[in-house]
Amino acid sequence: MRNLKLNLRKFLALAGATIVLISSAGCSKKADCDVPNRHAHRYVNEEGYTRYYDSERISYRGYERQEDYVELTKSDEHFLEFLNKSNLLRIDDNVDVIRNAQEENQDYLEYRYAYTYLQPIPIVHSNGKSTTITYIFVPQTHYSWTRDENHSRLTGETRLCHYVYTSYRIDIDEKGKYVLVPNPEQQDIISTSTEYPYICEDYYKIISLADGNEVDYEDMENDDVEHIEEPEEEKTLGKTR
Repeated sequence: MRNLKLNLRKFLALAGATIVLISSAGCSKKADCDVPNRHAHRYVNEEGYTRYYDSERISYRGYERQEDYVELTKSDEHFLEFLNKSNLLRIDDNVDVIRNAQEENQDYLEYRYAYTYLQPIPIVHSNGKSTTITYIFVPQTHYSWTRDENHSRLTGETRLCHYVYTSYRIDIDEKGKYVLVPNPEQQDIISTSTEYPYICEDYYKIISLADGNEVDYEDMENDDVEHIEEPEEEKTLGKTR
């Protein structure tokens, strides 16, 4: 496998140097465009992330069309298609937004708490002519996590939550196909963007620093009836033949 040399002369890597302004018009689903050559328009979403689409639609997949574009070669077109199918954005096009996200994503403490879940258990009664279904509700204890240090059912356990980031490079395999190579769980993907220049839109996750596992909010560790004071209930739902 060899590392892909990005040669998008007038595309993403050099987009800032090749931007051409055009006029967008109208409020229709597609905008007027008189660019004769292959090209891709820059699109921006509400969070400020930028990507390029070979499209003339004013709104496309949650992104809004801008008044600039880059020209494409045929090989650029295929590469852009792969980027968008893989949901990839170029880090260089989104440095400010990514940096802001990393600065905002600070470590935080969570507290474990217990809560009651009433598990319905069906009981079927039949006398040969009709069937009656009743339910008993068995109280069980489950656990989750909160940032509220004053929650009424805290267990005393805490965890420190930490953000980590994944970026990618694109290689070409022996069959000439593009292959994504991840650079997982980085602290700062901007610093490694020369070697791993792409991210997915969902490019970070939160882990517990204690064990390195991604945080889970429904750990369902134990059914502990001892801590529950609610009595069992019985409810008749009706009769069926």
